[in-house]
Amino acid sequence: MKLNLLTLLALTTMPMAALAMPAVGDMIGTEPEAAKVALEKAGCTVDEFEAEDGKIEAKCKDAATGKDMEVYIDPASGKVVDIKAED
Repeated sequence: MKLNLLTLLALTTMPMAALAMPAVGDMIGTEPEAAKVALEKAGCTVDEFEAEDGKIEAKCKDAATGKDMEVYIDPASGKVVDIKAED
């Protein structure tokens, strides 16, 4: 019985893990459509992109928590360099 309960618990929490925010160092890309797809796949629904301090800022909502977030992407590498809760 315990094994079945643990298996059920693991299977029901896996989809939540798939909706985790991207992490610093993740490859997102620099093309807006590709970056939007990558961020949304990681659980961050994109509202808009803008340039800020030499980086690409993606304003998005964390699908798991509903919080507004700012994901900063290096325009040369396409990697996430910082993530902050929106001010």
